[in-house]
Amino acid sequence: MKHIAAALLAFAGSALPGSVLAQTAPAAPPAAPVPAAAPQPRPVPGLSAATLTAWLATQGATAEPVKQDGDRRYMRVTADGLPWILFMQSCDGDVCSDLQFTAGLANAQVTPEKINDWNRDRRFMKAVYEPAEPGGQPSALAQFDVLVPSGGVAELTDPLAIWRSLLPEFVRVMTTDRTTATPTAAPAAPGG
Repeated sequence: MKHIAAALLAFAGSALPGSVLAQTAPAAPPAAPVPAAAPQPRPVPGLSAATLTAWLATQGATAEPVKQDGDRRYMRVTADGLPWILFMQSCDGDVCSDLQFTAGLANAQVTPEKINDWNRDRRFMKAVYEPAEPGGQPSALAQFDVLVPSGGVAELTDPLAIWRSLLPEFVRVMTTDRTTATPTAAPAAPGG
């Protein structure tokens, strides 16, 4: 039997040209392109009112239930003894992707000059002057806009800390009579 197998191999080797024996099997036809996976919907960045309310409580603030005024959603918040409003904007259902911290005060000491000074000298919180209505007092409005990234409430810690540090200063500046306020020392001249 060994002789038959050897004879067949000898015959195959002599009967076929060498190039045929050295060839490999033809390559498989190219595979059809794999269709790209359907894009997965990206999660909507933002936070729900319930998440914001719970988080504010962990930060020592008290938030009232959400209210709606036309297209504007907001909640009243109290922190550090000061009331303010948290507007929830760019909402998709219950999830809102940007917020605005807002506070206002009416006081006879509010002037356009104080508002201009505030906006020139400080970052982050912008101020707006509202003239007095007949029989009323002028008002100052403070606003701080925050985009909500997809990282959750932890990413609001710094903006809330900035707001809470600036708001008492804003109230103090807007309610202080400039004529009775103690002037601050001028900064030292460079090199002196």
